[in-house]
Amino acid sequence: MEPEALVGPSLKEKAYRAYERGRARQAAWAAAPTIAVALVAALMSDRPLTTAIIGAALYVAAALLFWRGRQLARGVIPGVAAGLVPFAAAHAARVYGHLCTPEGCVSICVPACLAGGVAAGVLLSRVLRRSERLGASWASACGVAALTGALGCACVGFGGVVALAAGLLTGTAPLALRPARGGA
Repeated sequence: MEPEALVGPSLKEKAYRAYERGRARQAAWAAAPTIAVALVAALMSDRPLTTAIIGAALYVAAALLFWRGRQLARGVIPGVAAGLVPFAAAHAARVYGHLCTPEGCVSICVPACLAGGVAAGVLLSRVLRRSERLGASWASACGVAALTGALGCACVGFGGVVALAAGLLTGTAPLALRPARGGA
């Protein structure tokens, strides 16, 4: 047996583990506000299990992104803020429920999720347009926005979540069309 195996981890390894534990603890606390958003959603939802699953996924995603840091972490707060738009739109649509015209009444829940997703995407486009690493920032912000918005749009069902995702992609489309940084 090697003498190093008898001694245990080196001081450098212990320091690195302590550093990572500290970062994980800080990330867990930084993601804690997403729990409040999930609790509000659970109080407003008629699908508590679905809301709990999405809320847990939101918290875990936010904590992991904060733990990873840099551009990934920078997308979390704008993502939650933008995701509150479709979240609120879906809940408002549930209150008002439908729109009546001379031809008949139609549900406004799915269109509200779509419109909220577009608005969230436009907000993210405005925030992310100066990002150094657009791909990482866009992915984290859109993922967190989708989970936050899904806390509201899931009450409509799968169609509401699909409408939210389509709206987010449509709203962030201007980012894909922007010229590359530093290029001609």
